[in-house]
Amino acid sequence: MNGLVAFTPVFVVLLMILFTKASVVGSGLVGFFTAFALALFYFRSSFEVLLRATVSGFLASFPVSLIVVASLLQLTIMESAGAMETIVGFSKKLCAKDRLFQTLIIVIGLGTLLSAAGAVPVTVITPILLALGYSPVESIALAALGYDSLCTYTILGVPLVVFAEMIKTDLIVSAKYFLPFVGVVSFAISLAVLYVAGGKDFLKRGFSLSIVVGLLAFLGAEIGIMMRAPVLTGLIAGFLVIVALTIIYAIKNRESVVDEDVDVKKLLKASSLWLMLIFFIVFVNLVGPVHELFYQKLSMSMDLLKGRPVHLRIFWQAYTWIFVSSLIGMFIYKIDSAKMKNIWMKTRKRMVQPFWSATIFFLIAYVMLYSGYEKTPNGFELVNLQRNMIHAMAVSSAELFKSFYAFFTPFLGVLGGFVTGTQTSATAMFANYTSETSKLLNLSPILMPAAMAFGSGLASAISPSKLQNAAASIDRIGEEKRVFSKTIPIVLLMASLTAVVSYVLKNYSF
Repeated sequence: MNGLVAFTPVFVVLLMILFTKASVVGSGLVGFFTAFALALFYFRSSFEVLLRATVSGFLASFPVSLIVVASLLQLTIMESAGAMETIVGFSKKLCAKDRLFQTLIIVIGLGTLLSAAGAVPVTVITPILLALGYSPVESIALAALGYDSLCTYTILGVPLVVFAEMIKTDLIVSAKYFLPFVGVVSFAISLAVLYVAGGKDFLKRGFSLSIVVGLLAFLGAEIGIMMRAPVLTGLIAGFLVIVALTIIYAIKNRESVVDEDVDVKKLLKASSLWLMLIFFIVFVNLVGPVHELFYQKLSMSMDLLKGRPVHLRIFWQAYTWIFVSSLIGMFIYKIDSAKMKNIWMKTRKRMVQPFWSATIFFLIAYVMLYSGYEKTPNGFELVNLQRNMIHAMAVSSAELFKSFYAFFTPFLGVLGGFVTGTQTSATAMFANYTSETSKLLNLSPILMPAAMAFGSGLASAISPSKLQNAAASIDRIGEEKRVFSKTIPIVLLMASLTAVVSYVLKNYSF
């Protein structure tokens, strides 16, 4: 009974999204109040603990919520300066003879690279694909499908960082447990992109290229671990995919990848914000003293729950460097005061709902995670396990699924990604629950949450918030509903492949 009650906030959010016209934020808000009320009255948590947990959740959401704001600001600046128009024009000339190569390079390679650099691929890639001649539905579906091939490592590794903090492991260990899924999932997503873009013909012609993409993604993840900077995996793998596919295209077609009349100087200026951002990301992660200073010494820990701090790491986070590169970009693009005012007004209008949709699920996760905790002389502790919502969910799931739980975890991730709209939020909600359940079933308490995290990344192709953002970028609100029916069987197939890996390696450990 306790387990069913504990799952209630998740069911409430899911039902509201599926059967009402409520927004993701509205549904999440109802889910939060449901979780708070159940934790307070049913699981007998103190109001002070829940209030502290809520504030901690709000602070923990910054790497996701603020990066949305920063990315939208940067995109608006680039649109205002005409930079996006230049980039779209260049994309049309890229591998112009073969749309298969063009699509894989833009959707998988560029999408992963941009996401790792802090951009929002569904709002950047969708207009490019539409300009290339894809239909609105295909453009939205491809943009939502492709960029998450390495979602766990993108945006300065934010999902990976959140995962490590929720599971209480370091980044290197976490990355090693993600590794078995990287190549398989990237291969599957490449096939999905090819199918949506060109049906069976593209699948047949591009099957070997999908294998190459999967191998390069795995190699990128390995290099990131070897460099002890797994958060750079998205940058490394995206770069490798772009280089490898352009070389293969040039050899196959015996011509250069782009026309000779490309204005390189204009293109570099247009993409200068992204280039700066990539430089900053590499600099703060690979220069040892800088990384130690920003990540460890200036961790800016907020310990509201006495012994369970939230590490803000403002100077290390991607959103800080997106803001910095955007500020510099205003001078590069020579943005005047009138344009600056217009940029701010447009960004403010765009950012409100995405900010709160990213935030609200962290609040739910932290309330559930710290339900039942009590104030003791040693801080806040869980004296009685039966009063914790995560434990109740874990016990009921262990009794229901038993060893089959290893196969179920990626689908749990899909559910979490669909409901929350982001992989990071889904990880925050379900990582502890998955780890706790796995311990009860003698399964790997790190690999199972990793499988869940990859499943939540796959959900980008069916997430209402992601699809709506993509549709809004091409002024086609409403088209996202047609995309859902097209992508859900693809997502379930990819989740099934991930589930097979999860089940085979269910006791995997380092």
